[in-house]
Amino acid sequence: MRPIILTILDGWGYSPQRHGNAILYAQTPFVDFVQRNYPSLLLQASGRAVGMTWGEAGNSEVGHLTLGAGRTIFQYLSRINKAIGDGNFYSNEALLGAVNHAKENYSTLHIAGLLTSGSVHAHISHLFALIDLAAKNNFANIRIHLFTDGKDSRIKEAPILIQKVLNHATKTGIGTITTVMGRDYAMDRNKNWDSTRKAYELLVRGAGEKTDDILQKLETNYQMGYSDSNLPPMITDKQGLVKDGDALIFFNFREDSMRQITRSFIEDDFHIFPVEKFSNLFVVAMTQYLEDSHLKVAFPVPEIKNGLAEILSLNGKTQLHIAESEKYAHATYFFNCLKNVPYSGETDIFIESLKDHAINPEMRAAEISEKITDYLNQNLYDFYIINFANPDVLAHTGNLESTIRGVEAIDGALRRVANTVLDKGGVMIITADHGNAESMVYESSGEKKSRHEESPVPLYLIGKQFQRDREIEEVEKSLSQVNGILSDVAPTILELMEIPKPEEMTGESLLRYLAE
Repeated sequence: MRPIILTILDGWGYSPQRHGNAILYAQTPFVDFVQRNYPSLLLQASGRAVGMTWGEAGNSEVGHLTLGAGRTIFQYLSRINKAIGDGNFYSNEALLGAVNHAKENYSTLHIAGLLTSGSVHAHISHLFALIDLAAKNNFANIRIHLFTDGKDSRIKEAPILIQKVLNHATKTGIGTITTVMGRDYAMDRNKNWDSTRKAYELLVRGAGEKTDDILQKLETNYQMGYSDSNLPPMITDKQGLVKDGDALIFFNFREDSMRQITRSFIEDDFHIFPVEKFSNLFVVAMTQYLEDSHLKVAFPVPEIKNGLAEILSLNGKTQLHIAESEKYAHATYFFNCLKNVPYSGETDIFIESLKDHAINPEMRAAEISEKITDYLNQNLYDFYIINFANPDVLAHTGNLESTIRGVEAIDGALRRVANTVLDKGGVMIITADHGNAESMVYESSGEKKSRHEESPVPLYLIGKQFQRDREIEEVEKSLSQVNGILSDVAPTILELMEIPKPEEMTGESLLRYLAE
């Protein structure tokens, strides 16, 4: 059995700029060796190449989806923006249903989601469009619940963004900001249920710091050492809490970080912490967070056929998907083209992430590499997809030193896996889903940067048949221009495995460039 391994370095972009570049600062002897001895090129991992808007940074979800689909998928952000632009947003059945439910019950429409200048999880224009939707339908009893960002936008940007929300509410004449909290509470995805509980209790029971001036309260919290992602729960008016008979719209379009909080509102048998038993709460998700009859969905999941995992399964190949829990959904659900159930012949494994990444920057890289080498030595699978989460997760903390250590931990893990792959006569592709760790400081101000970058990502092809000494000029040339996009990776893997590319895949194999 000749194994094929796809290793995704989450958030490992390429930039020649050294300032704030954790990847260039890090000691990476193995990656340096690979650059000198194996073929490489750069892939576009942002903007239209991954189905997003021009100039928009990629992210883990769209990156893994594009890698697994072998084609460019029109992403939720683009779909929703298009619907707003052509007016179809304002006739959306699920969204209108929420407005009409609140009207019929003489109750409140709650709009809740991430307040960000980025576009990884949500977009501020979607919040404004929801306020406009209510205004168009002559409904004014709107309560707004905001989760401040600090990861995909600047770490203390909330005051500027909240002022924009206040301005829009004033312009339309409707909408009151009722609660504010850091995203770490409402958007936890790692089963830190106490964080989710605190978010729920703020929204439903008003369990937060009372303030009459949310902007002043933010400044006070900043002075106490908080940043946007971990701002404590705050409330301006306990009359604006979620109650039975109301309607609630979650406007985040990214699914994984909204599942826990949504479950607490819709599941009849939810028992992880005490919740109210609502009998007439109308809940809408912007996208398909969960498959539950109690949840209305504004923009359902598109059907994507014949992705890489599905094609491998149809051809009788076995496959292992492995990641730590922080990125488990990316290596499974997103890579498998938004399918929750493994394909025949597929095994999914996750290793529980550690709680404090900055203190433990090695994360689970060593454990993942140990498991992979063990499975390789047992000849268990034809194809492996590995996600190393360190660069992205650590770069989001803004801690440059920890990110450097995380990158160095990955270098050692890659060496262990690659040596075993070569011993087995296999082939290993190393690439990334988007940029982040290569640009952690704003050059103009020196302020920490924790958002994704539009940088291209590297791709390395490791196999005995591809090894040769490469002159420095050749290495520099391979890093001087982009020669592919993320959707080219799946066709490349299929060619390596001698499996025909399905007609749905629009990406092209890169072997003709890499094997020169």
